[in-house]
Amino acid sequence: MTEPVLEPVIELDARRVATPKKRRRLLVTIFVLIAAIGVGWMVWFSSLLTAEGVTVLGVEGAPAQQVHDAAQVPLGVPLAQLDTQAIADHLADISWIESVDVRRGWPHDVVIAVTPRTAIAVTPTGLGVDAKGVAFTPTSVLPAGLPTVKGDGVGLVAAMEVLSVMPDDLRPKIAKLFASTRDNVELTLHSGAILRWGSVEQPELKSQVARSLLKRKAKVYDVSAPELPTTYKEKLKS
Repeated sequence: MTEPVLEPVIELDARRVATPKKRRRLLVTIFVLIAAIGVGWMVWFSSLLTAEGVTVLGVEGAPAQQVHDAAQVPLGVPLAQLDTQAIADHLADISWIESVDVRRGWPHDVVIAVTPRTAIAVTPTGLGVDAKGVAFTPTSVLPAGLPTVKGDGVGLVAAMEVLSVMPDDLRPKIAKLFASTRDNVELTLHSGAILRWGSVEQPELKSQVARSLLKRKAKVYDVSAPELPTTYKEKLKS
């Protein structure tokens, strides 16, 4: 009996079949790696993306030039290597700057965005004072009618806290402020009368009480304890 002839079984080497696909993946990986290295070199070390100019936002004219000069931006340095915090630190001594943000303006610019302080009062020497109690040299003529504030340290901060929360109908009545501590803020009105405000606490209640007291003619109004307000040297109506 003749034995059946078996056809040879051809076994495929899976490693050989997958080789072209793996080669493509390897080539893509190498290409991506080379491209990343090239981009990294271009950003960090080449002269293609260097700092060539400075743009100041938030102010114009002389204040902008002051920021530009004080920032000491190193031109010619790759933007990626630029120490933006160091540039911001150079501006820390400019009193009228409230905040600063230094950004890279690709491909060749350094952008310095500054926020100037807003004066809500003025010192006897002509400095502006913002709501946080920071005195600063103004960059322009201050608005007319700002109250004059006397005090320093915690007293100045307390006076500005009181003024910043003062209602719009009472603030224009204030000509002067004084405080030596956080609890003895005293306001002088344009009428010449004194309004003893005390601490910054309970501003809404103190404002309501002050409105009622100011309807009377007196030289001193005391709302430092708004539950027990008082007036001194009150003028009785004839």
